[in-house]
Amino acid sequence: MSTPGFGLAESYDERQPVVLLLDTSASMARPAESPRIEELDAALRRLFDGVRGKLRLRARMEICLITFDSRVRVLDPTRGALVPVEEAPADRLFVPVDELSPPHLTASGVTRLTEAVETALGLARDRYRTLQAQRVQVRRPFLWVLTDGAPSDAHGRRADPAAVAATARKVRSGEERGECVLLAVGVRGADLDLLRVLAPNAAMQLEGLDFEQILGSMFQSSDVIGAFGAVDDIHVQVSAEMKRQERIRLLEEKHR
Repeated sequence: MSTPGFGLAESYDERQPVVLLLDTSASMARPAESPRIEELDAALRRLFDGVRGKLRLRARMEICLITFDSRVRVLDPTRGALVPVEEAPADRLFVPVDELSPPHLTASGVTRLTEAVETALGLARDRYRTLQAQRVQVRRPFLWVLTDGAPSDAHGRRADPAAVAATARKVRSGEERGECVLLAVGVRGADLDLLRVLAPNAAMQLEGLDFEQILGSMFQSSDVIGAFGAVDDIHVQVSAEMKRQERIRLLEEKHR
């Protein structure tokens, strides 16, 4: 059995699926003079240009990219476009890191974060089980949420914490089955209280890094933190690693 972009699945020692869930809601269009969505769009392109030269990541890491605003969409790598998940080819959504070409991101609408997370859970579970069936050694998929706001309902109102907690229970169930690890990063006005409902041990606020640094830290943490231990231990290790990288970069900037 073959896996897109990797040739024969059995010829590779280990695979690390990563799902990036990116907030593209209207709040990302602020501030008007320097929209966050433009910064994120440019950072995403620079990041993938950089990681294409890293052999370890090219051999191990495969990416699925999801955006969420009023709609939840997934990148269809074959078309290079964001589409509803039901319109995307299920067997092509995770691709080698050096084959992913990020789509152009624009900001609009509300923040359907919980719907995006539940979509990601299903995709990660299916990919994990597919690789297992192909007898590929696979780490638990990492699900990285990046948001600058609060989860909302279909009308743009702040989501009911009970509704977020319902999604959190699904996340926890997947984590306990060993099928995923979810981590949530809030920036510039993110509702950390609701993020902590979603990910009680794995929500963090990063204000000292730009988007490129945050995305780079996500990739580095996914690569260096083992995903085979107890999920609570993984949460602690990844959160500590992200904060460590934030401190290092702040010190570097201070002493330039």
